[in-house]
Amino acid sequence: MVMGSKSRPVLSVLLLLSTFCTAVAQNDHAVKGAQGASSPYRNEVASAAAASLAEREQTLRRAVAEQPQASDPLYELALVLRQERKINESLDAYTRAAALRKPTAEQLRSVAIDYVLLNDYEDAIRWLQVAVRMEPRNTDVLYALGRCYYSKQSFADAGTVYQAILAIDPHNLKAEENLGLVFDATNQPVRADQALRTAASWADPNGIDEWPFLDFGSFLLDQDRPQEALEPLRIAARIRPESAVSHEKLGRTLLALHDSKGGIAELERATELDPSNPKTHYELGRAYRQAGQADRARTEFAISQKLYSTHSQE
Repeated sequence: MVMGSKSRPVLSVLLLLSTFCTAVAQNDHAVKGAQGASSPYRNEVASAAAASLAEREQTLRRAVAEQPQASDPLYELALVLRQERKINESLDAYTRAAALRKPTAEQLRSVAIDYVLLNDYEDAIRWLQVAVRMEPRNTDVLYALGRCYYSKQSFADAGTVYQAILAIDPHNLKAEENLGLVFDATNQPVRADQALRTAASWADPNGIDEWPFLDFGSFLLDQDRPQEALEPLRIAARIRPESAVSHEKLGRTLLALHDSKGGIAELERATELDPSNPKTHYELGRAYRQAGQADRARTEFAISQKLYSTHSQE
């Protein structure tokens, strides 16, 4: 749908939807992150393997060709195209679908995800705001809006949205967790501690989402409270063994607790999982140096420096 202000394909949609958006705006209920590296949609998973998605794409393209006035196949095609990371094609399909039928709030949220994947948070926010006006109590749409605001470092707006979610759903774990991140980002450590601790207490240590534990443990580590950070970070690394950041944070925590062997093992694991991260190589170099392994430390520092240099040139 909605090609953005940067004139991506099919600008005609903006004209098409302007009447719709004006009408929607009359039902006014406005409210509104994502942790830079942390995508607003980190929990969204593709519904099928790549091969199945390709087959589904072809089936939907046939349906679109056979039913040129039907909107549903186009909306479905747009979603599949995003799952295949064909983002501009996905937006084009949303545009064509919107010409046939006004999108729902959930479909506008899906459009916003496309823009997030293009790092275009302004257009993502614009369409999420429209979706919120349509369904002001849709917590999924609100959460997406909050994460986009957070990504743009509009922390006050993000906090307002998360609090709105919690007013609707007082035990919304994601909103509580991200409200804690807002408090942390705005230098309110007491409130951050309370919110992140609450979110971690609501989370399932045997579940599939490591982030409430990782965020809480990372906060405690940054507050120079490694003993308290240890358990939530252990849980995060156990839930998601392939998470480099969990192992990196856990390694730093163990080093702060004078467990050199354990800290090095975790940092080595982190560099194996994410070998292009200069910070992890730097932390491993520090750990080797503290352990008296000067040659290995120099190697890691050299890798870190090279990676930092490469990133700065990109």
